[in-house]
Amino acid sequence: MKRTIIYLIALMAATSVWAQHMDFCGVELSGHVRDITEKMRKAGFKLKEKRTDQNFYIFEGMFCGHTTFLNVNFTPKTKTVYQVRVTPRAVNEVVLVDSLVARYGSEFAETEEGLSWATEQGGIFYIKRDNYDPFIIIMDAAGVEQLKEEKK
Repeated sequence: MKRTIIYLIALMAATSVWAQHMDFCGVELSGHVRDITEKMRKAGFKLKEKRTDQNFYIFEGMFCGHTTFLNVNFTPKTKTVYQVRVTPRAVNEVVLVDSLVARYGSEFAETEEGLSWATEQGGIFYIKRDNYDPFIIIMDAAGVEQLKEEKK
């Protein structure tokens, strides 16, 4: 009986940790960059370039009906993914914001840089505004914590 209780507690703890990761196009942004690479390929994104010296990979694919580039950033030591920068080309910012509001709700913070959403997974979304194509940064809270640990 005691083992069963310990097992259930461990299972719940593992499930709660797993649920804290962000996702993009159905790909959970957690773990080693090698694992994300395979998942991104299955989601229709092609690996264009590996910049291992700068700790990111570049993918190309379709998002919101537009050609999109992804920079998948990972930590230097453990290669844990912590951030994805999504840059759809020639997309109307209003359409992009509308798609984010549809997915994450109308409760967001607005700054000079753009909009941000906090989510249940602990991640934060940003949409930046500048004179170029708008972009979104998706940050995984657990990955960011890993990055902090590695910088100590």
